[in-house]
Amino acid sequence: MRNNFDWNDDGDERDVSELISRFEKMLTDEEYFFFDVDELEIIIDFYLDIEKIDLSAKALDFAKTQHPACTSFRIREARQMAYENNYYEALEKLVQMELIEQANEDIYVVKGEIYSMMNKHDLAIEEYKKALEISEQPEELYITIAFEYENMNDYANAILCLKQALDINPESFTLIHEIAFFYEMNGKEAEGIDFFLDFIDKRPYSKEAWFNLGIFYNSFDLYEKAIESYEFAIAIDETFSSAYFNLANSYSNLGYYRKSIECYLETFKYEPEDALTNYYIGESYENLEEYDQALFFYKHALELEPGLAEAFIGVGRIFMLEDKMDLATRYIEEAVKISPNNNEFRYELALLFLKSGNFKAAEEHFGRIVESDTSYVGGWLNLSLSIERQDRMDEAIEIIEKALNFNGSSPDLWFRLAGYLYNSGKIQQAYVFIEKALEMNPTRYTELVAYLPELELESRFIELLEIYNKSE
Repeated sequence: MRNNFDWNDDGDERDVSELISRFEKMLTDEEYFFFDVDELEIIIDFYLDIEKIDLSAKALDFAKTQHPACTSFRIREARQMAYENNYYEALEKLVQMELIEQANEDIYVVKGEIYSMMNKHDLAIEEYKKALEISEQPEELYITIAFEYENMNDYANAILCLKQALDINPESFTLIHEIAFFYEMNGKEAEGIDFFLDFIDKRPYSKEAWFNLGIFYNSFDLYEKAIESYEFAIAIDETFSSAYFNLANSYSNLGYYRKSIECYLETFKYEPEDALTNYYIGESYENLEEYDQALFFYKHALELEPGLAEAFIGVGRIFMLEDKMDLATRYIEEAVKISPNNNEFRYELALLFLKSGNFKAAEEHFGRIVESDTSYVGGWLNLSLSIERQDRMDEAIEIIEKALNFNGSSPDLWFRLAGYLYNSGKIQQAYVFIEKALEMNPTRYTELVAYLPELELESRFIELLEIYNKSE
């Protein structure tokens, strides 16, 4: 949310643009035009809002010349002072005006704005609440107060203010989305579900409420409920492209890839094609193992947006599956070049090098991953494997031991340590760590077997599996 003081609701953008052009022509041509009070208020506020302080000052001087008795220009003069960083002089001017015009809402609103600029959000709220008592348009003030609470990280009170604004204007799409945003920011998704269920109970035809309810269900992996919510939103408005997009994502999360493709394609009926949606279509086809179709949509995504790193990754994955390693490397390296801090992309590249036998390059990239994210267990496992494949077993063991300093509760790391020790001839020590990992999660033994498949034939290992699987 942003702090937006909407002083004049008459007239659209075109009217404002024409007013600004007329005023600036007057200044350029050194002519004298007449503007009424409302027009000059719009001009002054326009320049202040985009922080063109020199022009707002000229507009103010002109306004006071044409309409010397108008109080509203004195209020805007205080705003001008504040934008020139003369906060206390501006506040003093407004305090003097307040003694004469206690029922002037704009005085309190501008005082609130100035306190906000000074990062004194509690004082700003006090002033806005004074304005609220006499305002004929309280909705905007509730939104502004919510903005101040957000600046104080007080999301609970921000939500409360937004709800009060929504009570006044329950049809406001913006307010519904803002409330959803604050529930998410506050980590109160469950309360967000309760709120939207209650809101829908009163207003069942609010497509935005159904849409946001779907988003919250999705955040709890309740994909069936999310699908139901998005379908209600679409039933209310069949052109609701964002609902089709989210519906597609939910179907994809459930593994219904053909349904997801249908919904992604449906969005193109109501808005222009975009690269990201084409990427997701490609990903769905990839999950269906229809690689020619996947490649088509990934490449089409790149035609629409040549810098879409995800699409480069997608093309690279397809070429990797087709054993076209040189092409795969070229595309995945391009993705990493575009997004060098994306560890998922770098991980794809490192895996490609590992599978290609370029262990030195794999070591370099896995090393960069765990350097930036010590919790990346897959990075540690494959970094150690890249080193082990270069016949540096002692170093590989050291890497796993270092990883365990950060991720001691990971059974995969303990299994891998056991595997390396086993291959080093330290069988007894290896079995100590095998048991430790089995205690943590016996189902993860497959990580060890993938590295040491011969263990599946070893009676001691088989007996341990039986013991720990029975205890589950």
